[in-house]
Amino acid sequence: MRGLALFVALVIASPCHSEGGSEPAPAQVPYKPASREPLDFRGPGRDDPEPEVGEVLVAWFGPGDPDHPELGDYWRGALVALDQENAAGGYRGKPFRLEAVWSESPWKAGIAELTRLVHARPVWAVLGGVDGTTTHLAVQVALKAHFLLLSPGSTDSTADHANVPWLFSLPPSDEAVARALAAALALPACEGPFAIAAATDHDSHATLVALRRALRQAGRAPAALVEIPTEDADVAAAVGQLLASGSRRMAVIAPPLLAARIVRSAREAGFTGRVIGGPGLSRRAFARAASKDAEGVLAPALAEPSLDTAFPPAYEERWDLAPDEAAAHGADAMRLVATAIRQAGLNRVRIRDAVRGLSPWTGVSGRVIWSPRGRNERRTELGIWRRGRLVPLD
Repeated sequence: MRGLALFVALVIASPCHSEGGSEPAPAQVPYKPASREPLDFRGPGRDDPEPEVGEVLVAWFGPGDPDHPELGDYWRGALVALDQENAAGGYRGKPFRLEAVWSESPWKAGIAELTRLVHARPVWAVLGGVDGTTTHLAVQVALKAHFLLLSPGSTDSTADHANVPWLFSLPPSDEAVARALAAALALPACEGPFAIAAATDHDSHATLVALRRALRQAGRAPAALVEIPTEDADVAAAVGQLLASGSRRMAVIAPPLLAARIVRSAREAGFTGRVIGGPGLSRRAFARAASKDAEGVLAPALAEPSLDTAFPPAYEERWDLAPDEAAAHGADAMRLVATAIRQAGLNRVRIRDAVRGLSPWTGVSGRVIWSPRGRNERRTELGIWRRGRLVPLD
């Protein structure tokens, strides 16, 4: 296979009554309930005087490019919200400004630039990361530099487990996503066996771990599990392994562009069954790349139907398309920070406190209810792609 690393784990499906059998039961660990006390920062800084500034600088740890093929929709949403916040007066007449910090190698140049920025300039909060990897990187800086880190794009709850009081994440967690996916996959056995295609990047692996845990709890296992390298993926070979299992449903957990390649390849190979996707398939980046093959794909609805009447038309006027969940979360990150700054003033610790205290809050993406660790506790349901939009299932 052109020397590529393709890791394949196959569990052969039994007849209809067994749905591929069950995985061995995990070791029993005594249950320890998580604390419901909110994480708090008990250090100094709340009494620091407010400086004189000409603008209110907020950093963006993600691509500052609306045409970025996978992450541009987050930035588009944030820019529309930025315009709206400044049109409403900014902060005491001073404009908010977003400054993007990014590198396609975020763990090297990207995080180094973010570290320099937050130490050298009066940055009052950081919106990011746009995925789990960048959030893990940025939270280490936030822990030392003491700034609010508000993620519009990370579903990876392992960053939450670091118990850093500066981190808040708008999308629901992988655990919430996994429950919705497992409910769709753990149908009666006569619906047919299912297979899982999972990319090997950080976020896809985190979602896969959560999904396999949820499936074990439901007493189900895949007929085939194929892990696909994110770089230089041999998609055709991976799809061949999946289809050889006789699966009639397929879960695809991958970044949007790779997920589109997997779905297209499966359809071209004759797969006519249901495709159920992870978080990467919830974004318009997937639908753009998959084109007609996105039609009918199920994916987590990471945002709720919006009650906001101002944002969608403003977004459509600027970008000539309707906002997706990435745009909604990008906008809400900007709006939450602007609201907190108006409430708390230019003080990093008080801004963090204000964001915590704003919950419950309703934005473009729906309800925001912070867990003790700063994760939005919104329930997740599946949606379906219809004519280029992810809409609720009946």
